[in-house]
Amino acid sequence: MNNTVVACVDGSPSTGPVCDYAAWAAAGLSAPLSLLHVLEKDGHPAVSDLSGSIGIDSKELLTEELVRVEGERSRLLMAQGKAILAGCAERLSRAGVTEVRQLQMHGALDEILAGLDDVRLMVLGRLGSEHTVGSQLESVIRLQKAPVLVVPETFSAPSRVLFAWDGSEASRRNLTRLTVSPLLRGLTCDVVMVNGDDASLQDAQQILKAAGIDAESRLIEDESVTRGLCGYAEENGTDLIVMGAWGHSRLRRFFIGSHTTTMLAESRHPLLMLR
Repeated sequence: MNNTVVACVDGSPSTGPVCDYAAWAAAGLSAPLSLLHVLEKDGHPAVSDLSGSIGIDSKELLTEELVRVEGERSRLLMAQGKAILAGCAERLSRAGVTEVRQLQMHGALDEILAGLDDVRLMVLGRLGSEHTVGSQLESVIRLQKAPVLVVPETFSAPSRVLFAWDGSEASRRNLTRLTVSPLLRGLTCDVVMVNGDDASLQDAQQILKAAGIDAESRLIEDESVTRGLCGYAEENGTDLIVMGAWGHSRLRRFFIGSHTTTMLAESRHPLLMLR
């Protein structure tokens, strides 16, 4: 994939913004952009075992037609996917992104994404055409080695970023990555900690100061990490929330399990998740 930004498109309401955020990211990272459409396995194929519901003779008469229907269905889904890719490529071309690779793959989305090599950033919509927020998106985030940007159904070029700080070593590494990332260069940064301490926030400020970055810091007390982060983002004009997907303190419990789905469902902001 050659250090590529990969935009996963499926024709859902998030598809347009996925393209727009991917174009923004590819420009900021000076990286190539690829569009990916995945034809997932259907759990309810047209060809199935009918012996329990109709006679054997009838089953034999219908099998050939059912196989034809299944093949035609697969052909139409493939054609639909290619049309989605072409439409996204045209959208990007109008935005000035002319060199876009179009990929169509078959199989389970999370397994395909986990198997892609040398991906710089993965861009996904919060809501898919068939799957709402839940286990599938969470599974993708768990398996993906590269950072994952999960976007809403509208696009706004980020200018103010919120970094969720928890004081862990993983959080420290991620904040350091933030300071050197060309993607976020020039953006206003807020460092927010939920239910922590001032001394820990001073550590975060020192990392930013050493990199020549001025940032606001805020300690929030709230029973819910999700509510604390989302509330601050809403009140302070945040365009992008950055957080570590697999921390080792409270954020580990926060990101593994149902809280991931809660954050994705409740936040109206794009979420950049770092490993």
